[in-house]
Amino acid sequence: MNLPEDAVLVDTRPRPAYEAGHLPGARHLDLSAPKLRLREEEELKALEAGLTELFQTLGLKSPVVLYDEGLTSRLCRTAFFLGLGGLEVQLWTEGWEPYATEKEEPRPERTEVVAKLRRDWLLTADEAARHPLLLDVRSPEEYQGKVHPPCCPRGGRIPGSKNVPLELFLSPEGLLERLGLRPGEEVGVYCHSGARSAVAFFVLRSLGVRARNYLGSMHEWLQEGLPTEP
Repeated sequence: MNLPEDAVLVDTRPRPAYEAGHLPGARHLDLSAPKLRLREEEELKALEAGLTELFQTLGLKSPVVLYDEGLTSRLCRTAFFLGLGGLEVQLWTEGWEPYATEKEEPRPERTEVVAKLRRDWLLTADEAARHPLLLDVRSPEEYQGKVHPPCCPRGGRIPGSKNVPLELFLSPEGLLERLGLRPGEEVGVYCHSGARSAVAFFVLRSLGVRARNYLGSMHEWLQEGLPTEP
């Protein structure tokens, strides 16, 4: 991968792996866990403010290159947050390993970068409910409501959504043809917490599809008491 010479590096692996050896200057950041309610305008503004503080504290500015051991949901959800806030993000999934020898954590200078949400990246619950082409990238068992995580009161899916398990996105050659999609088309994606769907988001974007990720996904949907199938 040809890195931009002014790129800021972000390591999204677990902290013990980062501390054992990372790329020189790389910050450690893992945003795979936070679950936010994002339905009201003030909640979106609060996210924008939180991302601004994060960007400034970690010295983040475009372009940002995030790396991990493959195309993980941890990598993609973290990159999604940064890109959602307006940063230019690139994913580095392999080939960086021989250079990950640094043990000292950097002390970045604070930046003045202000986050501005890319609303064309994001679906809120209300937008997901109305979206004409919504893909559920969870397993068929989750989609059918047979299994669900312990944090959710029940299983189910968003009415009208189509099941396209994440595994299909990991072999992107011919993916659009298999899904009946065209470059330039808008597609919504969701999963349980917006992490697996972030992987699908970046794959679809790389293929020219205007993907939008429902970041709250089924975790938020069920917490809000919204209707489900089956």
